[in-house]
Amino acid sequence: MRVSQLFTKFIAVAAIALGALSAHAIEPRAGVEYDYMPTALPTDTPGKIEVIEFFWFGCPHCYKAEPAVEAWAKTLPKDVVFRREHVMWEGRSDMEGHVRIFLALKSMGLLDSMTQKVFDAIQRDHIELRREDVLFDWIAKQGIDRAKFEANYKSAFSVNAGIARATQLAGTYHIDGVPMFIVNGKYKTSPTSVQRGSSTPMDEVKGSQVTLDVVNALIAKERAAAKK
Repeated sequence: MRVSQLFTKFIAVAAIALGALSAHAIEPRAGVEYDYMPTALPTDTPGKIEVIEFFWFGCPHCYKAEPAVEAWAKTLPKDVVFRREHVMWEGRSDMEGHVRIFLALKSMGLLDSMTQKVFDAIQRDHIELRREDVLFDWIAKQGIDRAKFEANYKSAFSVNAGIARATQLAGTYHIDGVPMFIVNGKYKTSPTSVQRGSSTPMDEVKGSQVTLDVVNALIAKERAAAKK
């Protein structure tokens, strides 16, 4: 390899390294890359820093963010707890079938392993999982007990309570778009937020990663505050 080629390769590697460093060293600004919640909300896990992602299986932006979110979730330290909540907005009956899928998978302990597959089916393969006959056949093809899933999906009490809770949470956390991340009940950020703080347009993959960098910075902010 020629010296010029070695130099070019060195510059490329250095640029990648510096880019990664800058991403992890991001200092988000209130009112730009993130916003304060109107009122700080209690978390479900005292003693931990809680991160909630609000999403919708029918959202193409959530779908594009999912690979980054899954990879990020695997790197979280022990003092951070992450959970997902499927959004449900008043008057949006088109969301109800997707919320039911979320609730059934969650009750069966399959949410982590099945989220990407559900996204792929809906967003990539255009399978209409809100049709019960289509959904239950698809579930069986994934190696899941069809009867057990159907029972959870149709459980009137738990599902109705879950839908009511999802609707309430959307209002409590002021969720006006997805994906949206809430950090420790105090801050919220999203790809839309980080885009407004950027001088140049970002594609959705980069926007998702920068959003998670902001989440990491807010986690660090909460960790430092706790030590004080």
